[in-house]
Amino acid sequence: MTILRLPADRQELGRPRRLVRHAIACAGVVLGVAPAGLRAQTVSEVQVTPETMTLAVGQKQPIFATAYDRQGNLIATAKFTFWSSDTSIAKVTREGTVQGVAAGLAKVEARTQRRRASLAVLITGASAGPGSAGSLLTLEPTTAMLLPGETVRITPQAVHEDGSSTVVGKVTWKSLKPEVATVDSTGTVLAVAPGKSIVQASAPAGLMATLPVEVEQADIALVGDIDALGPQDAETLLVRVPSQNNREIHSGIQWQSTDTSVATVDSIGIVTARAPGHTEIVMHGLGLERRAPLLVHKLPERLVVSPKPSTEPLLFPVKSTRQFNAVAQGADSAPIPEVRIVWEVGDSSRVAFDRTTGTLAARDTGATTLTANLHGFEPVVWRVQVVPGLVSLDRTRVGLRLGEHAALTASLRDDDNKVIGPATVQWSSDHPEIAAVSNGDVRGVSPGHALVSAAAPWGKPVSADVFVTADLLVTSNRSGAFGLYQVRSDSPDTLLPISLDGGATQAVRSPDRTRIAYSSTKAGSADIYLADADGRNPRHLTSDPGAETQPAWTPDGGRLVYTATPTGGVAQVMSVKVDGTDSRALTSSTTGGNTAPDVSPDGRRVAFVSTRDGNPEIYEVGLEGGEARRLTKTGDKEANPRYLPSGDLLYVLDKGSKARLMRLASGSSAAPLPVLEIDQPVVALDVSSDGDRVAYVAGKVAEAGKGKSQLSLRIQPLAPRSTPVLVPLHPGEQVLSPSF
Repeated sequence: MTILRLPADRQELGRPRRLVRHAIACAGVVLGVAPAGLRAQTVSEVQVTPETMTLAVGQKQPIFATAYDRQGNLIATAKFTFWSSDTSIAKVTREGTVQGVAAGLAKVEARTQRRRASLAVLITGASAGPGSAGSLLTLEPTTAMLLPGETVRITPQAVHEDGSSTVVGKVTWKSLKPEVATVDSTGTVLAVAPGKSIVQASAPAGLMATLPVEVEQADIALVGDIDALGPQDAETLLVRVPSQNNREIHSGIQWQSTDTSVATVDSIGIVTARAPGHTEIVMHGLGLERRAPLLVHKLPERLVVSPKPSTEPLLFPVKSTRQFNAVAQGADSAPIPEVRIVWEVGDSSRVAFDRTTGTLAARDTGATTLTANLHGFEPVVWRVQVVPGLVSLDRTRVGLRLGEHAALTASLRDDDNKVIGPATVQWSSDHPEIAAVSNGDVRGVSPGHALVSAAAPWGKPVSADVFVTADLLVTSNRSGAFGLYQVRSDSPDTLLPISLDGGATQAVRSPDRTRIAYSSTKAGSADIYLADADGRNPRHLTSDPGAETQPAWTPDGGRLVYTATPTGGVAQVMSVKVDGTDSRALTSSTTGGNTAPDVSPDGRRVAFVSTRDGNPEIYEVGLEGGEARRLTKTGDKEANPRYLPSGDLLYVLDKGSKARLMRLASGSSAAPLPVLEIDQPVVALDVSSDGDRVAYVAGKVAEAGKGKSQLSLRIQPLAPRSTPVLVPLHPGEQVLSPSF
């Protein structure tokens, strides 16, 4: 508790009656020095209280000094010095506290601006009795700031200098300006009108204390979050004075609800919502009225949040942001926007949450939680992990040949997927016998599918699907029905099945060797399908009436071109995105047919075979369609156009019982040149991605029910005097559409 002294910045008070002064002429010592400062007012008169003072030896009592100008106005900023005529009898401190030293009579003066007032101090020879020597009177509170009509109860207490309490006795109360504030015999102060006053408390043994009181006609405000409540929710309204450090007012207040069926309010401002509707909470008191509108919303039946909470923490890169939403809904699933959701952050040093926008911002690495609370519901808790960045791989699908290597790079990315730096991770493969990995270097070991993962110290590992493929993909009926097989050039006598999809034909690998496109009749008519390179996850791509066959990939792997033959119509070359959208016709001839498309290495041209002029010839059209250009003009039959990496075009020239592989230079008017003489008709052809080899099926395909097919499959290097690799086939086995 604070010991009250005469405050340096005295509050304004009423001018009391003039005091009788006892002047005792004797020499003395000035005990205080007035502080320097600007004087806003000139002092005309000084008064002191009490008029006289009687103390025992060792006893202390403060005196109270006030200064007035010529108009009788209190000068609250006056600074006083105090002087005793005989310090061997009575001493006075700088603050104006008089202490008895020895028996006798002395004069004490209060001085300011050459004005003074004095009082006679009588010191008796006896020492002060118990409870008085060295005691002081204190008041709680130490100051009072009130509104007109407001009350405050003052509590007196007597204490020794060591801080221990002693008996107060009967206290006499007085207000020096009752027109501003009055005080009754219990110490209750009533604010009357704006202004300043001093309340004085006097106790036995000469103890006295004062309390500055300021009455201000200030504005008040209702404080409390009651804009919207749910049934049975409760909230407290407070009355505060903004200009007085937002202090609360408790006395002289009455509360009322304009519709008690919607909400009620008790005598201390606790508002309880009863039923949906609108009402106003009204405060009366201190000559003022304030109103707070209140909406009681309908009772929520469910809380819908996003993202969906999980047992796994949500990963947030540092400085990233993410939206969180929580919406209360009624029984009809309609949102109730007035419902108040209370959001809590477990560790605000990790994340910050803007409740207005629902935005969570990651600040520093570490774990924390975000909680959405709605009265009557279980809290919804998101576990949040702030990490240096999100680990990602530069690609999620990798196709490898046997023995081939590929590098995977792990990076840290921000929430906008921008790379912010390399990631330190641990690498692993779920099937190292298929794909082995070391520090991101992946090696194809044997045909199949493996999952290569990169794990950081936080969060889940990120993975890439790795497909290891043999040299050649073919369609064969070795098992009875047509299916897909792989051929290893180092072991050509073994066909490795990858899919036994009945009716699968004409399969081709994607440029990155991670997918295959093929034609299948398993749905009835021949349609184009996509699957992973190991034959898994097949997906229906086309389903037009008629037959879709002979798929070929664009170099970027984003589209397929194929032959579409409508029932009873002319075969046309079509193009479609690998997601099945944006299907378009590249040819539109009304006679003959357009088949066997292939796409140039730059992805801008499509070569195909057309009989629009009567004889099968090679044509070329843009990938966007348009006018087709005829590339060959012979009386022979041309088939199986395939582009080389240089842009030159290989195709098969049918010579009856034999065939010739021809090469047509890109952009040149020169005549095609023979590349390879084949002693049988060529049924199917493909070129390796490096352009160094061709694979072809030669021989005769038996007609239905008329004997067995006599076919051979060869892998032929294009280098001069090279020897082909013969892939052994079963008697009568049909092998179609080889694809590197």
